Amino acid sequence: MTEYKVHILDELKQFYLVCQPIVRIQANQLIESVADYEVLIRSRRNDKFPFETFRKLIESETYNDIFIKWFEKEFRYLLQKFPDYKFDINIDPQQFKYPRTWVFINNISDEHQRIAIEITEAIPLNKEFATQDEFFEKSPLPVLKKIGFKTVIDDIGTGQNSLQFVSNNLQNIDRLKISLVAFRGLRSDIIYRFLEAWCNLANKYNFEFVVEGIDNKITAKNLVSGGLIMQQGFFWQEPHVLKNAAKMLKNIY
Repeated sequence: MTEYKVHILDELKQFYLVCQPIVRIQANQLIESVADYEVLIRSRRNDKFPFETFRKLIESETYNDIFIKWFEKEFRYLLQKFPDYKFDINIDPQQFKYPRTWVFINNISDEHQRIAIEITEAIPLNKEFATQDEFFEKSPLPVLKKIGFKTVIDDIGTGQNSLQFVSNNLQNIDRLKISLVAFRGLRSDIIYRFLEAWCNLANKYNFEFVVEGIDNKITAKNLVSGGLIMQQGFFWQEPHVLKNAAKMLKNIY
């Protein structure tokens, strides 16, 4: 075993899963219910997403296979421990190139009613997907929908998850997500106009629309006032190791 492979596998041993709820605001009062939980990866080295290690793992089929095997085991544990919960999992576009990723997807298809698959905004590393147009033509969305999974486009407006990508896949999308974190450099009134436009598109095509990056009460309240009732962020709950069904009701009025 090469020194490089040993290093990668040692880093993978530091990975663990956390979950963050997506809440749906019910009314102008005490308010939220958990729609589902997004499953996120963290490293015990710093309790953050191990971006560099993850990218190295998905650069090759061999390492991706190892990663997927680990993820499937950990995710299965969540599915079994919390049989009444729904979960969202992220898959990088690069990973759809590898057969083992599709084996994993088929392995969990028996739980498809409880699982949403988020396609991340990352631009594929491999030359097979050298341009967005090529990825559009090979989009995994129709296959995922046919199997029965809820399909989600993550972080719209960033990376490869553009308006063009959405418009090319309208019939195979169930949910759009947008993160306020990516647009913090813009004035709030400008951000709200973009949110309104995306929300209008979602409503037109019967997509769910989730706003991520909610970190304070004022933002949460303003979004609800604008009809943006599906939210995710530190204000509601930080990503955490899922242990029980503890409620986290908040009064934003």
